[in-house]
Amino acid sequence: MSRFGFVGASYTAKSNVVADEECINWFAETIESQGAQTQRSYLGTPGLREFITADLPVRGQCWTGSQWFAVAGSSLIEIHADGTHDVLGDVTTDNKAVSIVASNIQLLIVSAGKAFCYTLADKTLVDVTAMLAAVPKQAEYSDGYFIACFEESNKFQMSDILDGTSWPGLQVNAVSVFPENITSIIVSHRELWVFGNIHAQPYQNTGTDEIFDVIPGALIDTGAISTFGRNLVDNTIFWISEDSRGARQAWRASGYTPQRISTHAVETALSAYLNTGSVVTYSYQEAGHLFWALYVPQADCTWFYDVAENLWHKRAEWHQDTATWGPHRSWNHSYAFGKHYVGDWKTGTLFEMSLNFYDDNGTSIRRLRRSPTLVNEMKFIYHSGLTVDFATGLGPQPPLVDGDGNPRPPQAMLRWSDDRGSTWSPEYIRDCGFAGQYKTRVRWLRLGRSRYRVYELSVTDKVAWTVVDAYLEAN
Repeated sequence: MSRFGFVGASYTAKSNVVADEECINWFAETIESQGAQTQRSYLGTPGLREFITADLPVRGQCWTGSQWFAVAGSSLIEIHADGTHDVLGDVTTDNKAVSIVASNIQLLIVSAGKAFCYTLADKTLVDVTAMLAAVPKQAEYSDGYFIACFEESNKFQMSDILDGTSWPGLQVNAVSVFPENITSIIVSHRELWVFGNIHAQPYQNTGTDEIFDVIPGALIDTGAISTFGRNLVDNTIFWISEDSRGARQAWRASGYTPQRISTHAVETALSAYLNTGSVVTYSYQEAGHLFWALYVPQADCTWFYDVAENLWHKRAEWHQDTATWGPHRSWNHSYAFGKHYVGDWKTGTLFEMSLNFYDDNGTSIRRLRRSPTLVNEMKFIYHSGLTVDFATGLGPQPPLVDGDGNPRPPQAMLRWSDDRGSTWSPEYIRDCGFAGQYKTRVRWLRLGRSRYRVYELSVTDKVAWTVVDAYLEAN
């Protein structure tokens, strides 16, 4: 008996000819205690609960440390801890992601080609678009200045210091170190990173008339593929790239040197998507895991990178009627009043997200883990049995019921393929124990022989799922 590939690394191969791995709605966790039963287990990803419903969609959020703001549809709203919210004004809408940044006295919102400044003290919302040098598309804040970049332009502009309602025409900088237009801006460690399609250049506040000047020797030959495809994660910048050699890799900044964090499998998937120019990313931390999420419109999943584990997994919504996957129902995030909240790209719902929720607002989460292809120099392997060490006995009270209304425990489904994932066996169901049945063993026996075996494990019941380990008996 040997440990099995369900709890190994995921997404290291380029295609199912090499490995047919999948990890959907599970994330890996390395066991840090000495002498633990296993080195790595898999936990179910968090579920969702409706917190508020506003106009559609929830396009962006901002937590200032004490106040929580969002743009829902065309409305700027302030959200309170009890779920009530106040509409503060209209910022127009194009149903795309919105940029919201904050100082300690004001917000700057860039939405649908317009810019608005909201002053916290007197609760006034001012349209400042006419003061800008061009059509704004994104905002940032650093050193007392709001900063805006523009559509189809190589320029960015700074507000007056500590005043987002005033934008002097002299405070417009044009990028001279690379030839393309600006795709995105972001501030990290008081440095303004300006991304083009195929380059990136960090700037710093030098106190000159230009305010932000080029940092010498820091030009990076890797640009950003989309306006919202960059994020602050793990005390640095993460982004999806484009450059003169190609596109659609994931990077993290190490100083001014990009470090590749995507795998060939992730890059192959990103290259197949048609809408990567609209990718929106966010990050959050829960239970010691720092995640970076990549939402691509109309994709079959949302990709999540776990910084602590250096592993990727997918989060996706299962459409039972069409037997297809869709992206996770989130594209922005705030940690407000001690809880995680995500905005839904599809509806006007703002969800609370937590590992203590085992479904998506009442809809079952299908969790799937597919093993690598098991081969032994193309010889037959005889599979005597597979044991999956679930954390069992965690069924709800009162128990689940079957189609006839009879109590049943949570169940796991296993199927396999003997041709590298091209065709599949029927699903075989095993019980995982009623509440309190902690010693339940989950086993499948006499599984036949194969030269190319791929196992696929899936669960859908609304319980706290954990795969501790898995063991395969084979000759």
